Amino acid sequence: MTFQKRWYLGFLGLIGVYELPKLIDVFQAGGSWWGLTGALWFLWFFYFIPESKADASNDQS
Repeated sequence: MTFQKRWYLGFLGLIGVYELPKLIDVFQAGGSWWGLTGALWFLWFFYFIPESKADASNDQS
């Protein structure tokens, strides 16, 4: 297993921590449903998931 080629992009997921109060507000205080779009920042954390060696060798060709 190896890190993905652009593993450093996973740090963009930390922006989701900044958006977390908006997400909580949607469910507790009836905030705007557009606040849920802040959860999309957490998808960047998937760059931290290692990939198997078979997948890594296919990407380099």
